[in-house]
Amino acid sequence: MRSFLLFACALVAVGTAAVAAESDAPFPGTKSNWNGFDRYDFEVAGKPVLVVCPQQSAAGKPWVWHGEFFGHKPAPDIALLKQGFHVVYMKVPDMLGAPDAVKSWEAFYSELTGKYGFAKKVALVGLSRGGLYCYNWAIANPDKVACIYADAPVCDFKSWPGGKGDGPGSPRDWQLVLEKYGFENEQQALAYQGNPVDQLAPLAKAHVPLLHVYGDADEVVPWKENTGLVAERYRALGGDITLIPKPGVKHHPHGLDDPTPIVSFIALHAAVPTAVPTAAAKPEYHAVQAELVRPREGLGNVIEKLKAGGPVKVAYLGGSITAAEGWRVKSRKWLQEKYPQAKVEEIHAAIGGTGSDLGVFRVERDALSQNPDLLFVEFAVNDGGAAPEQIWRGMEGIVRQTWAKNPRTDICFVYTFAVGQESSLNKGECPRSASAMEQLADFYGIPSINFAKRVVDLQQAGKLIYKSDMPAEAGVIRFSQDGVHPLDEGHQIYQDVIAETWPAIEAAGKPEDHSSKLTSMFVADNWQAAKMVPVTKSMLTGDWRELPNDNGLGKSFSNRMGTIWEGSKPGDKLTFKFRGSQAKLYDLVGPNGGQVIVTVDGKPLSKPIARFDSYCTYHRLATLSVANNTNPDEVHTVVVEIHPEQPDRQPVAFRLKDPETELKSPKFQGTNVWTGQILVLGDVVTE
Repeated sequence: MRSFLLFACALVAVGTAAVAAESDAPFPGTKSNWNGFDRYDFEVAGKPVLVVCPQQSAAGKPWVWHGEFFGHKPAPDIALLKQGFHVVYMKVPDMLGAPDAVKSWEAFYSELTGKYGFAKKVALVGLSRGGLYCYNWAIANPDKVACIYADAPVCDFKSWPGGKGDGPGSPRDWQLVLEKYGFENEQQALAYQGNPVDQLAPLAKAHVPLLHVYGDADEVVPWKENTGLVAERYRALGGDITLIPKPGVKHHPHGLDDPTPIVSFIALHAAVPTAVPTAAAKPEYHAVQAELVRPREGLGNVIEKLKAGGPVKVAYLGGSITAAEGWRVKSRKWLQEKYPQAKVEEIHAAIGGTGSDLGVFRVERDALSQNPDLLFVEFAVNDGGAAPEQIWRGMEGIVRQTWAKNPRTDICFVYTFAVGQESSLNKGECPRSASAMEQLADFYGIPSINFAKRVVDLQQAGKLIYKSDMPAEAGVIRFSQDGVHPLDEGHQIYQDVIAETWPAIEAAGKPEDHSSKLTSMFVADNWQAAKMVPVTKSMLTGDWRELPNDNGLGKSFSNRMGTIWEGSKPGDKLTFKFRGSQAKLYDLVGPNGGQVIVTVDGKPLSKPIARFDSYCTYHRLATLSVANNTNPDEVHTVVVEIHPEQPDRQPVAFRLKDPETELKSPKFQGTNVWTGQILVLGDVVTE
């Protein structure tokens, strides 16, 4: 019996090998060696093509397709080949992405996906003029594109080779544009609206992620006319684009000295998933013992980069404690002094009065879009009133978005102090919000630093008072005036704790790719799908106006909200569609704020919602929930309409010296509504 089973297993193995050999059949044409990998040169539809094969193909046969200049700066290709990617190129020179080149690409795509079983979605690589090939084919075939990595790309032929902007252009190649695109004269070419910069909507709708690497001194393909314009328009369409500028670099050299960000981007988005992430058993909340530091798996990536002297970006995502010129500024300065060979830059992504429930929606725009190497997350105080389940949804969404964007970005949770937490900390336990975050940090191996524990320890030792309006006696630290927001001495405590705990974190970590941690989830309903999508003019009816960003409310808030739209007349409407379970507006409330009527799928909410509250002696950021617990698989229509009556202003009266007079002043009159972004768990539908 045992012999029969061995024989049967052998037959199965032979059969499996035969299937694998057939599906991985060698390509026709000439075989050669390319950097240690087999290369095949042959023809498809009469055009020369080449395919470089990995030693072992990854599941689903992921692949990379070059628009032009195959073999230039090959480090990313070699790294991806080692991960099981194929690398391909079709030679259609001097076509500059013209329609005939796109047709030739169609034939090559069909050959590779049909005959050879390549993945249905490909990673495109467009260097310089190769950007025209990649983008034009991608725009015609957005459902076939996994991602686009573009390096100093041409995205508008009027810029290059036309030379109609800041660059010199190329007269020879400009004549090729006129010829290959079939223009009768230059005027037709200049009026053409089919360049990549003009046709990004299909890619945004298909959620194709973009990565652009460019020199900010590019004299050949000026970045502002190409990459800059793509970034501005793609983000306005709700698209995801990452920019990596190279300060002082011209058109050459291409690529990055360390190709890791390029390789990680392509591997993340173009690898064929073999399994859907699974959730662990539903967690149960429990109080966690308070420790000054839990190094867990450390911060190996950023520390390696700091020691190597590379440019390092540190992002600070949090509330008003982090927004203050305190521990955020001190810690960046300390890192710079500790690693003088590095250049440490700060990404300020903190907004007062906000918690992880907003942070999860804005982390991409405010932090991840700038490619941080380290992300500090500080929400323990502002999440103090939230249930653990809500904290887990938001915080896990932040973690998973971060590592989906760049699996080499390190994360560190920090826990600040507010009066009221001492009851837990005096018992040796973290407060509820920090305990919930510690459970999540344990699951993902994220280090955490507990500033609050040190504050309470000092108070217990008689060396600190939590809050006072008066200076403390000699030798005693006055932590704050309000029990929440540290004075400079309080912020110095936070920084001193970072310095004290850093050696333990440094010893615990080694460089790693965090993407493997995304195969399982702490809670199944985490908010990784949370995103911000800009409100566009097409969504608005009535007399909405775009606020200038150089004065007034636009100047104060556009850095967080992007373009701000103001409606002031009853009946002005904002209408959008989304597929998902929740939608909010990222908006403002203020003294002259109005109220709105919200309708979801034709059903109005019970009563008007005021964009004004008891704090509104000034304007501030806010969110307006417009749809909750909707069917995530269906498309929902939301209409937000300005109500004809302004809200009751009496709730703010107690803050005014002469409320009877002040509430009648122009400051408190109006039915104004301001918004800039849609916060959605799912996707905004543009059709």
